[in-house]
Amino acid sequence: MEDLASTLSGLDDKRLTAPFKHLQRAVAALEAGEDVDLDELGTLELALRMAARDAGDLETELLDYCDAVSGLLAREDFRIVRTTEGRCNQCLEPVDAEVRRYEDRITLHKECKTCGPTIQLMSKDPSYWADLDKYYFRVNGENYPQRDYIVRMTETCNLQCPICLAKANTEDTPDLDLSGLEKLLSERRGIKIDLMAAEPTIRKDLPEWIRKVKASGNIAALHTNGIRLAKYEYAKELHEAGVDEVFLQFDGFDDDANEVLRGRKLLDTRMKALENLRKLGIATSLIVVIARGLNEEQISKTFHFATQPENSFIKEVFFMGLRMLGSAKDAGLGDQTLMPDELLTHLTEQEPRIRRSDIKAFNKLYFAMLSALRVKKCLYVQHYLVFRDGDGGWEPVSNVLDLRAGENAADSYADRLERRGRILATAGLAGSLAAQGLKPTTWGHLRDLHQLERLTSHGMNLREVPKSALLLGFITACDPENFDAQVAINCGKGELSVDGGFIESGAVANVNREARFAESGKVAPTRRTKK
Repeated sequence: MEDLASTLSGLDDKRLTAPFKHLQRAVAALEAGEDVDLDELGTLELALRMAARDAGDLETELLDYCDAVSGLLAREDFRIVRTTEGRCNQCLEPVDAEVRRYEDRITLHKECKTCGPTIQLMSKDPSYWADLDKYYFRVNGENYPQRDYIVRMTETCNLQCPICLAKANTEDTPDLDLSGLEKLLSERRGIKIDLMAAEPTIRKDLPEWIRKVKASGNIAALHTNGIRLAKYEYAKELHEAGVDEVFLQFDGFDDDANEVLRGRKLLDTRMKALENLRKLGIATSLIVVIARGLNEEQISKTFHFATQPENSFIKEVFFMGLRMLGSAKDAGLGDQTLMPDELLTHLTEQEPRIRRSDIKAFNKLYFAMLSALRVKKCLYVQHYLVFRDGDGGWEPVSNVLDLRAGENAADSYADRLERRGRILATAGLAGSLAAQGLKPTTWGHLRDLHQLERLTSHGMNLREVPKSALLLGFITACDPENFDAQVAINCGKGELSVDGGFIESGAVANVNREARFAESGKVAPTRRTKK
């Protein structure tokens, strides 16, 4: 091909040289995984094919090239976005994997020598996912220090959720000896400690450990099903102990769906818990598990609930796609799992003012900021931001910031990071945003934006998130089906547990635990029937 290109470069026939050069560039971009207009590529191929008929001695060689391009377009083809390591869905062993881009989807394709190939759908918007994937790895080239640790305080629970990631109450596992946490608290300051798994409020010493986390200069975050928080005196006890933020399981307002997911109708209990959190002014994040075909409509309903002025204590809503972990695998829910991409699709369809292009631009900018601050960030956790107007309405961050300029600033940051290093890249990012990213409407939110930027570098303590801001998250847990070793390196949470000890990547801890569950053969004690 180099010989053909060299020969054509010496010709003065633009009917040949022009389509060939454009076609050559387009094919190179296609093979590099870039977004290419396939219709335009086909038009160029046809133009070159027509011109080749008058190319004399070059006709055969040019037609062979056109046939190769035509074959590339005609077959169900894919481009490899990148190679990585995954886990086999069946035997859970490490396997070679590829992130593949097709015309209409992105998949994680894995090849197990024992069990054969398995495929995980990542996205039905290949342009969105491939662009974000490529950018993510451009700015996350280092293994940054961990700033957030899950502490699995107990493996028992006062619920028996069919979707329990921890597979609670299945094994006779003792509560975690927290001497490891004590050591961590003595060594680190300014990190977040997630007290969770399976239900930490079962432990009588929870208030004591909240006080210890706070006394050590770290952020105390509680993850709970909310049953005990429905009692005001208990919620007050945790508040007085100093809990910074509560992550509350809240899967929407459809109690029939709640029963499918959690084994019980919990709406009244959760609303009582929320009322107590509101009275005490405890910063709250709603964790909304979404299962395919069950409760997708709850995305918009929960979002609008959080924007109401009386709910300004709700600082964040995380929409979490159901995954095959723990009890969910035993319950046979494999056809109801979701990746963040599908959660985004549901949100943008239900809330047209939030556009996917804006979400991509926002996440590229957010990835750039976290890279500049050397903060770990998972590709499977994506974000957006809206501002409450105080009357129950809201406006997207795209009304406040010029996200197109922000995306350009993020792209420039990646270029500078690769060429000039972090210090100059970070300075350039700040300068670009100040010069181009602001709108006239920015000034009304400048203080809030500055506060959010400061929190990004200090652990994102939700209690300090401005009253007007509502953070949105779209997340999936890593299970054997979607596990990507390159993503797992940058998992935003480490873990301390009875079975795994200290692990710097929660994603790795998840799949290791699933392998142990599979080896033990123990099944969660309850089943459920699909709605």
